[in-house]
Amino acid sequence: MAATKKGIVFRVTGLPASQPDDELNEALKAAIDNNLDEDEPSKVTLNAVIVPSCYNNDEKVALVEFQGGVPAFLSELMANPLGDYQIEMGDDIDISFDQHFFGFTQLYTPKLGSPTTADVIAITGLDGHAYGSWRGKGNLGRMWLRDFLSKDLPCCRTMIYGYNSKLSSHGINTIMDYGREFLEAIKRIRHTKELRERPLFFIAHSFGGVILGHCLVKAVQTDERDNATIAALHKATYSILFFGAPHKGLVIDDIQRMVAGKDQHPRMELLEQIKLKSDLLMYQLADFKNLIRDRKIVSFYEGQQTRRLQLNHETNKWGRTGEYMTAVESGSALLELPDSTEIKIPVDADHSQIVKFDNRNAEAYKTAVGYLKGFEQDARKVVLDRFSPASRKKPPRSTVPFDRDTKFSLWAWAGKSQIAIEYSYRLRVRDPQVWVFWVYASTAVRFEQAYRSIATELELPGADDPKTDVLGLVSRWLSNVDNGRWLLILDNADDIDMFRQTQGEGSQKRNDTAFPLSSYIPQPITGSVLLTTRDRRAASWLSTGYTSVIPVNLMEPEEADQLLRINIPEGLSTSSDRVELVKELDYLPLAITQAAAYIGAKAIRMSVYKYLMLYRQNEQSQIRLLGQEYGDLRRAPGVRNSVFRTWQISFDQIKQNNPQAAELLSLMAMFDRQGIPEFLLCIKYPNPLDLEEALGPLYEFSLITIENGGKTFEMHRLVQLATRKWLERSGDGERWQREAIEVVAKAFPGGDYNNWKMCEVMSSHATEVLQYELESDQSTLERASLLYNMAWYNWLQGRYEIAKAESQESLTTRQHLLKDDDTMIFDSIEMLALVLQSQGKYDEAEPMYRRTLLLSEKALGKEHPDTLGSMNNLASLLQTQGKYDEAEPMYRQTLLLREKALGKEHPDTLGSMNNLASLLQTQGKYDEAEPMFRQTLLLSEKALGKEHPNTLTSMNNLAFLLERQGKYEEAEPMYRRTLLLREKALGKEHPDTLVSMNNLASLLQTQGKYDEAEPMFRQTLLLSEKALGKEHPNTLTSMNNLALLLQRQGKYEEAELMYQRTLLLREKALGKEHPATLGSMNNLASLLQTQGKYDEAEPMFRQTLLLSEKALGKEHPDTLGSMNNLANLLESRSKYDEAEPMYRRTLLLREKALGKEHPDTLTSMNNLASLLQWLGKYDEAEPMYRRTLLLREKALGKEHPDTLGSMNNLANLLESRGKYEEAELMYRRTLLLREKALGRSTLIR
Repeated sequence: MAATKKGIVFRVTGLPASQPDDELNEALKAAIDNNLDEDEPSKVTLNAVIVPSCYNNDEKVALVEFQGGVPAFLSELMANPLGDYQIEMGDDIDISFDQHFFGFTQLYTPKLGSPTTADVIAITGLDGHAYGSWRGKGNLGRMWLRDFLSKDLPCCRTMIYGYNSKLSSHGINTIMDYGREFLEAIKRIRHTKELRERPLFFIAHSFGGVILGHCLVKAVQTDERDNATIAALHKATYSILFFGAPHKGLVIDDIQRMVAGKDQHPRMELLEQIKLKSDLLMYQLADFKNLIRDRKIVSFYEGQQTRRLQLNHETNKWGRTGEYMTAVESGSALLELPDSTEIKIPVDADHSQIVKFDNRNAEAYKTAVGYLKGFEQDARKVVLDRFSPASRKKPPRSTVPFDRDTKFSLWAWAGKSQIAIEYSYRLRVRDPQVWVFWVYASTAVRFEQAYRSIATELELPGADDPKTDVLGLVSRWLSNVDNGRWLLILDNADDIDMFRQTQGEGSQKRNDTAFPLSSYIPQPITGSVLLTTRDRRAASWLSTGYTSVIPVNLMEPEEADQLLRINIPEGLSTSSDRVELVKELDYLPLAITQAAAYIGAKAIRMSVYKYLMLYRQNEQSQIRLLGQEYGDLRRAPGVRNSVFRTWQISFDQIKQNNPQAAELLSLMAMFDRQGIPEFLLCIKYPNPLDLEEALGPLYEFSLITIENGGKTFEMHRLVQLATRKWLERSGDGERWQREAIEVVAKAFPGGDYNNWKMCEVMSSHATEVLQYELESDQSTLERASLLYNMAWYNWLQGRYEIAKAESQESLTTRQHLLKDDDTMIFDSIEMLALVLQSQGKYDEAEPMYRRTLLLSEKALGKEHPDTLGSMNNLASLLQTQGKYDEAEPMYRQTLLLREKALGKEHPDTLGSMNNLASLLQTQGKYDEAEPMFRQTLLLSEKALGKEHPNTLTSMNNLAFLLERQGKYEEAEPMYRRTLLLREKALGKEHPDTLVSMNNLASLLQTQGKYDEAEPMFRQTLLLSEKALGKEHPNTLTSMNNLALLLQRQGKYEEAELMYQRTLLLREKALGKEHPATLGSMNNLASLLQTQGKYDEAEPMFRQTLLLSEKALGKEHPDTLGSMNNLANLLESRSKYDEAEPMYRRTLLLREKALGKEHPDTLTSMNNLASLLQWLGKYDEAEPMYRRTLLLREKALGKEHPDTLGSMNNLANLLESRGKYEEAELMYRRTLLLREKALGRSTLIR
């Protein structure tokens, strides 16, 4: 007889179970014949086997194999193997053909008359086939689960499970989705008690093992009340045969390439889940291994390699024609359990062939069936024992040693132990079948005591024997998933090292058999561990990492108020008092309950208000109040309930385990508790690794919080207080105060603009450490250095009074402790002088500058850079005082010496050149100043670069001079370029950038371009307020300039309000006699004059003059400016007899102080001539006008606006005198020059 060749096997469903198998066979064949084409009956032969349906006793299933080809009517299923095809059988029965075998399919009928011993379920792998994957490649195509097991395991119900795992399909299923499908299907085949308790043998190939693992994990987590079938699945599982199951993932790069060509292929997500070392698989594996340790596991792994998938470019189809590779390495195919638990067997086949056996003599089949037969003999008794009532343990209960708090609510109580207690009660209410075990975990002794109590509660054998390894006893019980679900609460697990230390067996003295305490905390899928700890590291190390940590944060104000209110007797508080107290206690639950206990204990004489008053007295009062112990039955025996003692236990533990962290805590406690910058700590810990190791424990114990992406740190107010008390008790308080002053002094930089942000960050810490009263000379000098830099910063910030006090204290300290010739003394004197100069206290500043210069010359020499710096500062003050004759030679000497000592291109030399040019400009010596400014700019560009801040300062100063000279066309582009470069190099909010913006706006105003100038002035003011503050001198200058523009635009009401505000702020920030304040007073008076409010303007002008004479001296340029303005007002009020001598006196003093050709002197000459003209004194006025014109042409140039003003005034006088021809010529000349200089559209007023 010829051997039959294997054919295609189809599944037929919908057969009525009421008919005998032989009748069904005949009816099925007749139905198929009725659908064959005319010529097919002679070609097609079939073999049909009737088997029971797994799902429905009313139906049967047929497995039909065609030889000689597939009938034409089923060709549609060959083209679409995932589809179904229906035909009629008889008159009223529809049957369905499929080739996919989705769901469960029973392969043969168990032996009649014998009980079914087990359910055998085979699950195929990814891209496999429920039937074909198990079918041999020989000519007979034996399907061993059907053809062989029906003979070797005739009493088993053997089933295959199919699902759509075709990679070519666009399925979107994940492991979870496939698991859900499998569990839903198994509910329908094991839905009775007898079926649920029948032993299960699983056979899983490749990805089928991943699905099975997922489902068994889910089964263990399922409550019997939710679904009895799924909950029973784990108990019923007796054995599992794994064939190349990728527990740790498989090689999928070739599969990924195959699907990658299809845009956003849905299978990519699944492939990511099953790739090598997939996180998802690793987590599942850990759970799975815990729950199958007492099951029979046989793991077969491939001994041959598999070809990679490769694209055939001719057919454009993928096939396994590529290089060889091991699809599932043995390390992934094996669970790596002990040999007593997992039998490990290599198979001489590749990944696909590992489950294909051609005959019953195949070695791998004989091995597999041998184990299955052995399992069949023992399985029934073992599994029934698991389900028997006798195996059920005593009902689960809770060992939590505290009663439930009836006042508890999660929003009104936030102690970590109390939260754990409440959670345990809620869990038991929700699920009474959960054990809850409470373990005091503060020490190893208490941990072991708790485990012994658990052993006693569980009535474990040997629990009462002192020699019993009680830790191992309880650990083994917890590891056994058959014992059900449990929650283990480890309270106060603060000492991570305790869990790392090894423990011996039993409770006797530790011996050579030692294990870490953490090894006795199992984490099977049926158990959960809840830790309460102050140490985040312990929480992370004893759990699954930081993602498992739930921080107990500070309370919200409303929560804190509620906590306080419910814990004190009624009538002892008001809402406002409670709000204030919980705020003082930083919303910390333990502190609030402690305060409430104190108030309640002394209720007769105590209230929240009185407690608040006591608490606010001083730091010592706070320490006394929060250091008291009050009973709390809900805390562990022996555990302190004082806020300070609670923290100080943590401090002691940190000090013991990590001294470096304890030192860092001590240092940080001496700073301001908020906004502690990382760079400040780096002073003490320059090595980043040292800093990280010191910070770690502080963060883990929640003693600090990390802010701003790790750049700053914050310490709870009461943690800071407790730390200081802890240090005081140990006698280390003063040491760390000294350390803090030293660190802050080193970290606080000089006050230059580039350091402002750092200075601002450091200010609160500097203020904090300056409160410490230390006696050592070194600490006192560190304090003086800190004060010096703080004064520098506050001076540039315009906080002159603060800077003055700081610089004075710094100077006094240094003079007391240092030698007279120490340069640090010179620095402090000079800083104080700079502050006094900025305050307008020139008479106080001058002798200080002179003293510094004298001391520097003596100590350092006349040509030392610091000496020359002192000389420059003194010259600057003399210039500010209007003492030009003394300032000029000093500037020249400084320049000469710097050129000699430092070179002509040194920045300091260029600074001197710039300062001298500035003085010459102030004196009206424009012809000498301009080439010097140009030379400074040229050398700066060469030596420093075109975008260097000093170069841009030189450019700005040259532009300013050009503006003063009336050279607007050259000045404007230079101002614009300076502004552009400063914005680029320094930023839009830098003070120098704002100066450039202000200067450009002023020039635009001078040119009458008010529409462009006004928004620029407003922007400058806005940015100054933002960058410098509303009361900074530069901000007030911007406000003043905007008011001046508004005045020129005729917007008097707005201008007046702005002048008044500027004056008010300058009086507040600078004082009433400061030059800038007097300038504001003068400007406001000028506006009042312009508005015709002479009665208001005159006393203001007189007060300005009086204060200027007092503060600056009678010959100071600003004083003479005030005198000139008062004379102008008197002229406007027709008080000529008083105005004329005042004009004459102003002119005389300006000639003396500034020189006869100074622009201000010429303005006085022009004003006097104008008054003389008005009075009809033409003979005196005309030569004065002519002289003014002549000197202005010489000093300012023929086209300067002031020169043209003089020309116009002289023409007007000539017209008044009837000298029309000369007047006309002069008018025409003035017009021509003004059109040239200012443009035709400029309106002359």
